[in-house]
Amino acid sequence: MKNSEPDADVDYFDITELVERANARASSLNIGDLTVRAVRFYIQRGLFTKGLMVNQLPEIRQRSLTHKGNQRFFTDDDVATLVNIKGQLDAGKTVADLGGREIRESSRPSHDDDLSVRKMLFTELNSMMSPITDEIVLSSIDSSFSTPRVEKSWTVTLREDVTLQGTGVAPSEDAVRELVRVVNTFFAPLAAASMPANTGTLKIEIELADIASPFSGGIVNSSDAEVTAGGGASARIWEVCGHDELGRERQQLAAAGFRKLAPGTAVFTGAGRGAGIGFEGIIHAHGPRWMSPYDKSGHTVSMHGEDELLARTWRAVLATADERGIHQLVTPAISSGIFGFPSPHVFEVAFRTLLDTATDVQVVRFRTISRRAFDQMIDALQRVRSTG
Repeated sequence: MKNSEPDADVDYFDITELVERANARASSLNIGDLTVRAVRFYIQRGLFTKGLMVNQLPEIRQRSLTHKGNQRFFTDDDVATLVNIKGQLDAGKTVADLGGREIRESSRPSHDDDLSVRKMLFTELNSMMSPITDEIVLSSIDSSFSTPRVEKSWTVTLREDVTLQGTGVAPSEDAVRELVRVVNTFFAPLAAASMPANTGTLKIEIELADIASPFSGGIVNSSDAEVTAGGGASARIWEVCGHDELGRERQQLAAAGFRKLAPGTAVFTGAGRGAGIGFEGIIHAHGPRWMSPYDKSGHTVSMHGEDELLARTWRAVLATADERGIHQLVTPAISSGIFGFPSPHVFEVAFRTLLDTATDVQVVRFRTISRRAFDQMIDALQRVRSTG
């Protein structure tokens, strides 16, 4: 594939269609089925191309896209290459035989390593019994030492509602002034504390953190229809909870009659190894893809019912949690990322639905590793709150 000079007459398609075309060709050659997960494995091992980014496509193809996410695109030449790779592996060849490279089992940090990363937690408390207050917790936990140590502690009040605590050497005056500037520039305004409470007692929390960090409650997986490991947050959840363990959970679903998730629905499974870090189970939710035009000016309008389908997905998540007696959830933003729902619109639909739906769930914590998404979530929650 010539990435530098893409052919405008060539048919370009995403990884899902790549797998569908490859399986259609492989079936006629008596070659086993491929999955998106297998293709990502081939890419990771250097056996297969990463494909073309959106900005590498011909201009006419770029203009035809309803949204411009981070997905990659492939051609029929890639289909032939992919089938050839699968055929050789099925015939007994190894990854090394085909020139693939060895990699570490996981290049991602463990959940213990994640605790050493600075987290910023914005908490929106919604209670009928007390006034609404917003809290942002800045924490840094050093887990690199093996024995406890005691150091001088210090506390710095950056704003009436934001306090920074630490040990060791206290920050200088210049550092404190810079932290105050950052808080006033990027964090939710203090006026948020006076926003009126919505009905119900559900609280929304927003955290800049790994989706699979330890948590006491259920975890929501933004799933595909097949309830298999996808990319992004879904891949991380399967990695931490265990591919083999969740594969067995998937088999139990199939034995009970499960076939596919329709957009707007959810299904529950055990959490596999995730139970060891607090997860009470996984709610696999299949959200809609964004099919309407993407207006970057911010005037986003759902023309094909995407908003209602996304709201239905969140209601299905809450209903599943209620059925299982789960009162706390940690979740990614369903339908964001490769599903193409524009930000921050995807967050506003989620927050509004959660706050307007009757449920026994008390806490829903959104996690993201993107600082941009983190800031957009805070702003979106402010707008939803202020409009009631």
